[in-house]
Amino acid sequence: IPVPPICIRPSVISDLKSGTNEDDLTMKLSEIVFINDVIAKHRLSGAKAQMINEDWEFLQLHCALYINSETSGIPINMQPKKSSRGLVQRLKGKQGRFRGNLSGKRVDFSSRTVISPDPNLRIEEVGVPVHVAKILTFPERVQPANKALMKQLVINGPDVHPGANFVGHKDSKYKKFLRYGNRFKIAQELKEGDIVERHLRDGDIVLFNRQPSLHKLSIMCHRAKVLQHRTFRFNECACTPYNADFDGDEMNLHLPQTEEARAEALVLMGNKSNLVTPRNGELLIAATQDFITGAYLLTQRDNFLTRAEVFQLAATLLAGSDTHMDID
Repeated sequence: IPVPPICIRPSVISDLKSGTNEDDLTMKLSEIVFINDVIAKHRLSGAKAQMINEDWEFLQLHCALYINSETSGIPINMQPKKSSRGLVQRLKGKQGRFRGNLSGKRVDFSSRTVISPDPNLRIEEVGVPVHVAKILTFPERVQPANKALMKQLVINGPDVHPGANFVGHKDSKYKKFLRYGNRFKIAQELKEGDIVERHLRDGDIVLFNRQPSLHKLSIMCHRAKVLQHRTFRFNECACTPYNADFDGDEMNLHLPQTEEARAEALVLMGNKSNLVTPRNGELLIAATQDFITGAYLLTQRDNFLTRAEVFQLAATLLAGSDTHMDID
């Protein structure tokens, strides 16, 4: 039978009594070794065959319970006094090794809240609550090009967005929490190469996910847009790959922590790079419902718009703070 290493079945020092509490697997292994020893002694002493057969059945039972502690069909007189976890129980189920530790992990720099629709956002954008943006941080290195901005973020501190939560100096392994201390002094002492853990800002690369993650399009890359209120918002056109609706669904948002991770997310997981499903070539991210109806109504014959309505529509089509339209 397999004997796992100690790191899988560690001893726990008890505060209530002297000695240690051994793991279930260790206890079961010690019982198997003990019964083997009993069988060897009975054979040497010339015990009856019936007694040796009973010992053999008892050994067989303990080996079965060691592998699977929920084995059925055990006689009442041979059932264990307390339940234990066998090897099978460590692997199977929601809390088992595969689903609990390998497929699902606990991660940092993540957030979760309810989702809402926002047709005014672009399909690659996701609206992030300002409360979340103050908690999720990205470690940005101070350079000549961004030094003035980093100083201002440090002065703003953790409570004003956009700001920063921590500063790490390049020649020290410790970080300074910007809620305490003189932020103006810390900002003036910033040197090139220092790390400023700044708040999430507009345009940052984020990963957006809805569980259950059944195919690769369940996690895609978006660009953050910091907004008021407390829900994640995104365009309804991007609902299909996530299989999302807005009846109370919650989604997860992750902030990559290195430039390499951001580049990889943007190229491989970008929203606009995954418009078509790899399963059958079907278009997943496309106009639906109100978008199609609105386009049909706007382009009907003899449908005339006022100058104000035309400019309103043109302004809605433009996106981003640096986009403009020249009007003669």
